[in-house]
Amino acid sequence: MGSTIRLLTFSLALALVLAACSPGDEAPPDEEAEPPENAEPPEDAEPPEDAEEPVAPDLTTPVTLTDVADMDSPTAGAVSPEGDLLLAERAGTIHVLEEEGLSDAVLDLSDETTTDAERGLLGLAFSADGTELYVSYTDTAGDTVVDALAHEDGDLVSDSRETVLTLEQPFGNHNGGDIAVGPDGHLYLGLGDGGGAGDPREVGQDPTTLLGSMVRIAPDEGDPYAVPGDNPFLDADEGADEVWAYGLRNPWRFSFDRETDDLWIADVGQDEREEINYVPNGEGAGANFGWNLMEGTSEFAGQEPEDHWPPVHEYETTSDRCAITGGYVYRGEAIPTLEGAYLFSDFCEGAIRAIVVEDGEVTDEAKLGVGGNAVVSFAEDADGELHVLDFGGVVWRLDPA
Repeated sequence: MGSTIRLLTFSLALALVLAACSPGDEAPPDEEAEPPENAEPPEDAEPPEDAEEPVAPDLTTPVTLTDVADMDSPTAGAVSPEGDLLLAERAGTIHVLEEEGLSDAVLDLSDETTTDAERGLLGLAFSADGTELYVSYTDTAGDTVVDALAHEDGDLVSDSRETVLTLEQPFGNHNGGDIAVGPDGHLYLGLGDGGGAGDPREVGQDPTTLLGSMVRIAPDEGDPYAVPGDNPFLDADEGADEVWAYGLRNPWRFSFDRETDDLWIADVGQDEREEINYVPNGEGAGANFGWNLMEGTSEFAGQEPEDHWPPVHEYETTSDRCAITGGYVYRGEAIPTLEGAYLFSDFCEGAIRAIVVEDGEVTDEAKLGVGGNAVVSFAEDADGELHVLDFGGVVWRLDPA
């Protein structure tokens, strides 16, 4: 509106000047000429009267959990190009969530994985073009494996499975294992420090190993994968080519905001702090999230590193809240007053909580008044609605009350 008015005003002034000049005269300079149409507005310019003010999420919104399926130890989910929500069971099977519950298994890796300690089928993600499904699991030896399967005409081609990445795991805990395809089309893999209390191998602050890091690779550009050219340690002695960020203890669920592309990482603490790391879109390459020198904002095994990327939110580790479970920023339509809030839980507490972050600071936080027994993960469907995966065997959908 403002630019249109300026353009009309300028055109009228120019017409009047030309009308007053003789054909041979040059028009005098306009000492108060309007700026070009694409000029930056002054810093104190008023927004248009019809501009909508952003509305902060209302964390007092009544919500409920609807039981939509029963399954053995659900762990992860991913949306297919057809819009189906695929859900993984820890023991190695993948099912489609249907109106009446779960389909028969569309993939069965149960002979190739183990559920000892914190192991199992831990992550699912479709490639950016939808032609492949990536699965992340621990094999029978306890090592991390990422495989790729062709996805054709709405079906998985099980005999097409090829291994993309294998990583030896020294212990049975802190495997991480969540995967996601980022807004850049690359595959991200969250890995813990390999286990053992306190990071005995001191891998957290060592980006030359993939343990304790966020890995970023391009399986669709190489065999078995290529490394993106803008990875921070590519061809550098200071870190492994595949490492995108490091300093993680056990990233138990991370996600990209489907609207802003921001990255959210929940990292399970040792004894003192559970943390949420917030990485705005376009930032974070080479970030050091602090472990094991830091546990949240508390010093653990040394002094805070100068390049520490501190958590946006943390809470005390207790017997009631012992292991954070990361979720998603809510972008569904069923509960519009929660739009933009980041939802998460804790394996021991089970309550669904939310925080609101503006300009890198938490401005609101609350329990949503609902929860499961042992919330181990979340899944986002094609419409942005959130499902809560309860380790006890229930899949819940978050609905308006």
